[in-house]
Amino acid sequence: MTTIEFDANRELFQAVYDRNQDSVGLAVVALVATVLDKEPDHLAPLYSSIDEDEFEGLLQETTDTRRGQGHISFNYEGFEVTVFGDGKIEADPTGDHVVGIAG
Repeated sequence: MTTIEFDANRELFQAVYDRNQDSVGLAVVALVATVLDKEPDHLAPLYSSIDEDEFEGLLQETTDTRRGQGHISFNYEGFEVTVFGDGKIEADPTGDHVVGIAG
């Protein structure tokens, strides 16, 4: 996954993962864990927020049929997460106080 960036204009976090090399589920968890400054295993399982089969199926459809133009959005650990077919992930804080990237 690329470096996580904060888009101040849109007030959300962004990263890009390699669809051919990285698991999208692990990339989502890594992004949120980094922003929250937590170990990934201290977060809720991703599939408690979205059905695993539905997630993988929709993601496959998004990347194959729409040639990377579609997206999937869901809530996870205080963020509205959007995964785009081109490998971009956005995490929009839904709470009051996520201020920046830890590290």
